[in-house]
Amino acid sequence: MNEMMNPYVWHQRREDTMREVERNRPARALRAERKKRTFSLVWELWRMAGLLLKFFRGLESRNGARP
Repeated sequence: MNEMMNPYVWHQRREDTMREVERNRPARALRAERKKRTFSLVWELWRMAGLLLKFFRGLESRNGARP
């Protein structure tokens, strides 16, 4: 009960929490960057697949028009 009333304990707990947040910040930023790169790669692959499909459909329509 005494710890709850002691302002020093509150202050120390806040400092510990702030230190922990600062220590975890670089790891969190690294994870976010990794997710972003993965998303960009997947998006690019889907974009390329769509362009290839569009190209092949164009070839099919040209070949189908020339009997």
